[in-house]
Amino acid sequence: MATTTAEPRETSGATTTLLLRYVRAQGGQGAVEKVLARAGVAHLAGDLEQMSHWVGYDTRIRLFEAATEVLDDPGAMFGVGSQAIRHGGSNHVVGLVRAIGSPREIFRQLPRVVARFTTTSTITAVECRSTSAVLHSQLAEGYRHSRLDCSYGQGLIAAVPVLFGLPPAVVVHDECEADGYPACVYRVTWKRYRRFSRQRRQTIDGLEVAALRAQLEDLQLAATDLVGGEDLGAVLERITDRAAAAVLAPAYLLVVDGAPGTDPTIRFNGLTRERAHELADLLQQGQDPGPWAVVVDVRSSRRRYGLLAALFDHGLVASGEDRTLLEAYARHAAAALDLLTALDDSRCEESRATALLALAHDLASAADPQAVAELIAAALPRVVGCRAATVMFWDAVQGELRPVATAGHDEVERDLLLAARITPVGVPELVTMLTHHQPVLLELATASPPLADILRVTGSDCVVAVPLLAGDTLLGVATAGWAGSIAGTPAHAEALARMGGVSDQGATALQNARLLSRIRHQSQHDGLTGLPNRVTLVKQLDDVLRGATAGTVTAVLFCDLDRFKHVNDGLGHAAGDELLRQIAARLREQLREGDIVGRLGGDEFGVVLTEVDDPRRPLDVANRLVERLDEPFRISGHELRVTVSVGVAVHEGPDGRGDRLLAAADSAMYVAKQSGRNQVAVSGQALARRVMPSLEAELAGAAAGGQLRLFYQPVVDITGPDQGRVVGAEALLRWAHPRLGLLAPGAFLPLAEEAGLVSDLDLWAVDAACREWTGWPSPAAGPLRLAVNLAGPTLVDPRLVSVVRSALSRHGLPPGTLHLELVESRSLIDLPGVVERLDELRRLGVRISLDDFGTGYSTLAWLQGLPVDQIKVDRSFISRLADHAPSLAVVRGVLSLARELEIDVVAEGVEDPEQLSVLRSIGCESVQGYLLGRPAPELALSGVPLPLPHQVTTGPPWGPGRSRRR
Repeated sequence: MATTTAEPRETSGATTTLLLRYVRAQGGQGAVEKVLARAGVAHLAGDLEQMSHWVGYDTRIRLFEAATEVLDDPGAMFGVGSQAIRHGGSNHVVGLVRAIGSPREIFRQLPRVVARFTTTSTITAVECRSTSAVLHSQLAEGYRHSRLDCSYGQGLIAAVPVLFGLPPAVVVHDECEADGYPACVYRVTWKRYRRFSRQRRQTIDGLEVAALRAQLEDLQLAATDLVGGEDLGAVLERITDRAAAAVLAPAYLLVVDGAPGTDPTIRFNGLTRERAHELADLLQQGQDPGPWAVVVDVRSSRRRYGLLAALFDHGLVASGEDRTLLEAYARHAAAALDLLTALDDSRCEESRATALLALAHDLASAADPQAVAELIAAALPRVVGCRAATVMFWDAVQGELRPVATAGHDEVERDLLLAARITPVGVPELVTMLTHHQPVLLELATASPPLADILRVTGSDCVVAVPLLAGDTLLGVATAGWAGSIAGTPAHAEALARMGGVSDQGATALQNARLLSRIRHQSQHDGLTGLPNRVTLVKQLDDVLRGATAGTVTAVLFCDLDRFKHVNDGLGHAAGDELLRQIAARLREQLREGDIVGRLGGDEFGVVLTEVDDPRRPLDVANRLVERLDEPFRISGHELRVTVSVGVAVHEGPDGRGDRLLAAADSAMYVAKQSGRNQVAVSGQALARRVMPSLEAELAGAAAGGQLRLFYQPVVDITGPDQGRVVGAEALLRWAHPRLGLLAPGAFLPLAEEAGLVSDLDLWAVDAACREWTGWPSPAAGPLRLAVNLAGPTLVDPRLVSVVRSALSRHGLPPGTLHLELVESRSLIDLPGVVERLDELRRLGVRISLDDFGTGYSTLAWLQGLPVDQIKVDRSFISRLADHAPSLAVVRGVLSLARELEIDVVAEGVEDPEQLSVLRSIGCESVQGYLLGRPAPELALSGVPLPLPHQVTTGPPWGPGRSRRR
């Protein structure tokens, strides 16, 4: 990327530096700000006092005019020039002119010196004698001459003899371009050299030493600025921006070598993009740009990074001193790049290690093979450092590789890649991988034509492909691509090693995901026909009804075969099974995409028609199914005929229940059978449209409507002597009903469980609680714990792990902060896969808490069989703790057992000081209850005063007639 400005680079920072320092010396910083404002200059004073900052000629003249007005001094510009040595206009020039040797030689060499400061004027030395000179200055065509510019130039000329310990020169300017002369003529005279006194010599030497010291300081500051960069792009920009600290030139060019097969990086100042790239190509080819350029290596003891050039106008020859200073600066630049490279390497290694750990973590909970493939593809560029990555599955039946996931490709490349199919025919590289199960290096120049075409369209010149193996079985292939070749380089060996680790993890996860997908499919589908089973069909019907809008019609067809038993009895169950498979195929072919067909059990099938746009369509489809199934079937050499009775139920709008609609269709089916079979009947119990939506329908839209709320009840550490410390909170759900007001969980959770909505509410609560947790202040003792309750069905919901992982990652909760609370019950322990699901959650860092402990069917079985981190003693034991010996014994036993098992304990329902006193005396550390804090929309984090042991209340804090329900 080029560093350019919209303003022409016509006047160097030396001039603006002199001007602002003179103004500051005469009128203070306030005068500087007035000059900038009056001149209408957008630059900051700090920018204008940088040698590398060039401005246009118009800006220069506006600054001259503004300074003259602000200082109210017509001779201010002469003062700026004549005080150049005192105000340090350019430390480079002090050393340069002193090296020339005499005022006469300086005026003779003046054209070469002036070219470093301006591109709009040229000076010619017409005559140079021992104590006099005649100089002609001419402004380039197209520029407006300014007498202030003349005055500034006269001041600079007058200051030249001062460098040699002489009085200022006398300058006579009687011919000026402003008066119509072709050039400004300066007649200069100065005193002859005399024998220098020791004091004068010390003054001269002091000027030179001060200039050299200042230049060295500039160089050191530039080096410090370079080393302070943390981003490669920023450091490269600074290298060109700060090069003026070494050599004052109109333009600079930096060319940094790229990685093998990649273009160099170019940064420049004072050049057009086209000219910069033209010169960069010239330097890359090793050609000499000419004496007007100083070109040095940017090289350290570790490596060579590229070239740095200071560029002068044609006709201006660089000096040896320029090369020496630029070489010193280039060494500083190389040292900065060494440091940045080392930091980048360290960060890269850390990033790759983190990416590998994250990949292993994510693969462990990947839900299906496609998710595994996407995780691998996304991780490869971070782990391997490649440009792009692809994962392909091997289809042994079709005998082809099929790309399924990509990373690092644009949309066009991705679409082309995902549409590709790679077969062994004409692809020896694939044959080699299938035969030897070894990684393969593919290069565009040598790849077989089918692979070369794929590499070409996806922008990869070099690809490393590794197999994904389960034992000796090829599951797929993972590839990493680069824009240039890495063959034979350390990057190649490193890529093979890293991709080997990724492929091992990926193959194991892919094998597990396929097994899980197969098991999941079997649990949700009928093993004989492959159709959704009854549970899945009802769930899909609920989803359809919930997503329906007002006016949308949904229909259910309940299909029952007539006299199917005779087929099983007459031809055997194998024939009956084949008949069911053929019936399933005929049902599918009669439906649209989006409609659903499932096997309800035995010889019963269900059909869901979605978004019915014609009220006659459900009946038409039902009659068509009856006619299609009435056609003969060919089974085991026999021609069979069966008939079907169909019941139809129709519902309009979103306010519906799948089980009710299916039951209505079932009832209509019996009417069809009673009418003589091979008939269609429509339910006469169509649900009437309600003026007011049902509570169930409103609950289904509560989350989307922003009606759900979370209240928080604090969990308090009571180990302190007199002040409880809030260590966390339990999130409790509330429903802000638009008509009924704020509803407690007891008013709507039973309805949610009956309607199958409880999992949706739980998943919303997990994400919302994690989001609100980010707004809590973090105490000195560490982040507060956050507890969220989960119902039994939520534990086996396939969305749970991904929702929890996403909430933790998106909201930044530390591991162990989130506690998921489960209510102890017989039904939960019997849920299939509950232990595996809890283990998945714990691998995410989540802690599992057992709520209402002591009220379930077998607490010891829970603690032995489930991964539990915390138990919450039920309030029924706490409420009688002070006067009921068995309750006290139970709580003591729980605390003792928990200590042995290294499980945390929280006592729930603490509502009076006496209960709290007993809990503290028996060693309970954490409690929760109305005494220490009621549920509220915001968590109170201040300390909780703990009552003394003798403080006892006469009754419960909620008073008579008020509920204890949370």
